[in-house]
Amino acid sequence: MQETQARYSGEFALTKSGSVDFGEISPEIAKAIKRQSGKIRLRIGKQVNGEKDNYGEAHINRESRKNQLNDIGYADARGAAEDIAMNYDEIYENGIGLLLRNSNNATAYICIEPNYDDSSADFYDIKTISPSNNRYFKNKKRLWKRPQPSIP
Repeated sequence: MQETQARYSGEFALTKSGSVDFGEISPEIAKAIKRQSGKIRLRIGKQVNGEKDNYGEAHINRESRKNQLNDIGYADARGAAEDIAMNYDEIYENGIGLLLRNSNNATAYICIEPNYDDSSADFYDIKTISPSNNRYFKNKKRLWKRPQPSIP
């Protein structure tokens, strides 16, 4: 597992290709889940032990979580964020936020954030990422599932 090169644009981590956008909730999916559409981004964030408002790349890359992500094949927060945001198969309701789940059983918790810096639209901010299992989703409401291709 190779460490993703650390590159940033302002408060945002960049994808391997240099974009601040890791993925998106498309207008079609947004309509189906009754939420607004928007790009999915990963902020540099913060991790301060003992505080509750940790988020973003710094929070996800803390040693204990990074080890969990390594166990399911991700080198770091950025690699996991890019994979989940581009390849999520299900979306679940989670209070004011959403849970994106992929086939690798990795889950990203995202919340919509207003974009105050420029005229671009609001974005979904990746607050945290963790491995997940079916038990975790037992009492969660699924809002969307990727359609399976039909087999002739």
